[in-house]
Amino acid sequence: MSRQSSVLSGIPHTRLPWVIWGVALLAQLLNSFHRVSAAVVVDRLMLEFDLSAAAAGSILAVYFYTYAAMQIPSGILADYFGPRRVLTYGCFAAGLGSFLFGLAPSVPILYAGRFLLSFGVSVVFVSVLKIQGSWFPSHYFGRISSLMGFVGGAGSLIGATPMALLVAYAGWRGSYELLGAAGLFVAVCCWLVVRDRPGEVEAERPAACASRTEPHDSAAHAHVAATLSLPVRFRMMLGNKYVWPPLLIGMGAYGTLLVFQGAWGVPYLMQVYSLSRDAAATFTLLMTVGYMFGMVGLAALSEKYRTRKKPAVVSSFVYAGLWVLILLWNEGKPPLDALYAICFLAGLSAGFTISTLACVKEVVPPSISGMSMGLVNIGPFLTAAVLQIVFGAVLDWRWEGVVSDSLQVYGVEAFRAGIATIFLGSLAYVVGALTLKETHCRNLYQEDVAR
Repeated sequence: MSRQSSVLSGIPHTRLPWVIWGVALLAQLLNSFHRVSAAVVVDRLMLEFDLSAAAAGSILAVYFYTYAAMQIPSGILADYFGPRRVLTYGCFAAGLGSFLFGLAPSVPILYAGRFLLSFGVSVVFVSVLKIQGSWFPSHYFGRISSLMGFVGGAGSLIGATPMALLVAYAGWRGSYELLGAAGLFVAVCCWLVVRDRPGEVEAERPAACASRTEPHDSAAHAHVAATLSLPVRFRMMLGNKYVWPPLLIGMGAYGTLLVFQGAWGVPYLMQVYSLSRDAAATFTLLMTVGYMFGMVGLAALSEKYRTRKKPAVVSSFVYAGLWVLILLWNEGKPPLDALYAICFLAGLSAGFTISTLACVKEVVPPSISGMSMGLVNIGPFLTAAVLQIVFGAVLDWRWEGVVSDSLQVYGVEAFRAGIATIFLGSLAYVVGALTLKETHCRNLYQEDVAR
């Protein structure tokens, strides 16, 4: 018996899908943590390496460029090599990238470490989706995805105030060395526990358990998928007009949220409100908590009332309106007491992003659902990558020459101009929601086939 089989042999068959999926979620936790944690150390990078805001933003943006570029390839890799191997090697690469980033003696090595880290975690999300499809029946997909999003939100939450406290204790370099060890640990866990599909488990599965772990795609659809060439799949995906509104929603919602939460929110709060690092990180933590509740709550409302479009439209207008409120209230400096609620509601209203996975899955044939979900998942990270740099460039443009402790200090007007770019990006959320195809929580393609 293999080592992996011995690890799984004592686990009841009915719990095995949850154990395997739970271990895979450790990788997603790591992924979400790295997505926002760099915001806590951005000013220290600027100080130690004498970076402008635009240069620091470009280092942070490496994550989002790499992540966006790898979404469709990661689906192909998971299909070819299996999610177990992809998750293992991805977390291993992320661990090495974290070590390299923490030890970097120069800016090029910072870029190299950030790229390797980003490359490693970029393959996680689609691999976890593939595990969900193999180990749980199709009608669980929406609920499982919202739970995965909730766990990912917990990773972002840990990347805020707890990361700030870790940096205060161990320094930014020591923190990334610890994160490197965490990445290697998760890689080992994925290799020992995760299995690609139920048929690989070396034990007879009771019939009841087998029925719980059928892939969400039927055998017929799996056969169709196997006969389609890659160019044909791309044409089917890109030619489907209903795929693009979910992409816009992700760009305008989570993509813009990440610009504030994952890069410039902490510097804004520290410099405009004179807050300490951990106090400033509390506001981005509130965004994460709101996002976690929004993912689960909006998905539940959508499925309860059998509508995708209505919660999308309402939450999009709320989200865009909150950025207008920040821009106009007290000329870009709302009262701190109000900012607590604003940050929480911004995260809450952006939470519809996770439902875009179900939205796109319901408007494409199952044979291209994985690629289509990968395409939609590109939007938020490509937006975050571009807007982080634009935000930093706007700060440099509006900088008034103030320096404190060798660090550039930006006024409220500079940050206000940067936040205006977030508002403009949020309009994509509104456009996507208004043009979203209403599916009533059913797969339109499968219904057409049935008729």
